[in-house]
Amino acid sequence: MWSWIDTVWSWITANATVFSGLTSVGMLLIWGIYLQLILHNFRMQRRPQIIINRGRGRDINSLCLISNMSQEAVFIETIFAQLETSRGSWFIDITDIVDEHAGRHDQQNQTGADTHSLSQMTHQGPLNKGQYMESGTFGLLIRRIAETNGLELNETCRPRPTDVELYSLSICLIAVFGNEKRPIGARRRFRLIDDEQGRLSLIPDEPGTRQLNSRRHRLEIRRWQQALL
Repeated sequence: MWSWIDTVWSWITANATVFSGLTSVGMLLIWGIYLQLILHNFRMQRRPQIIINRGRGRDINSLCLISNMSQEAVFIETIFAQLETSRGSWFIDITDIVDEHAGRHDQQNQTGADTHSLSQMTHQGPLNKGQYMESGTFGLLIRRIAETNGLELNETCRPRPTDVELYSLSICLIAVFGNEKRPIGARRRFRLIDDEQGRLSLIPDEPGTRQLNSRRHRLEIRRWQQALL
């Protein structure tokens, strides 16, 4: 038995250099994986995450909520809504706030207004980590787009000409994230469908908000900016 142990020990001693090399390679692989995980987590934390969702219901009377779930603040530059209909696709800039009862916000006192009053007139500005903003009800946004394009709607947001159909409503935004030199974007599309009670409801096309942060998305954001000029 002792001779067998001596034989094994002699073999290990003779191949110590090989074992040392394998151990070094193994440690390098472990550290490499560990560093990759750290880098991946860092990149995930640095990625902007803007959420567009419904609040206080699921029909057109629900609020359009925009939340910043990024690790840093974002500067909201532009928000616009796009309505797809049987007559075509229409969109309007909804960055400025509209009073549902009084129309556009009264801007007579705009000169010399403080930060608080400015936030009551426009959605443009910084949105800190974990904060959210309301962009009005989806019904109001649909009415604004329809009115701008000469389409009359009844009290339930149904087109007066019954031959016109409303397909979907998309909320899109352009923002600046951290020290990024180029703008980023976010988009979410809601299909307009009648629910069991006959109310016009909003059904998201995707489970989450689509983040437009990659290089190939920059062309799309640039087209948005040119269309909104």
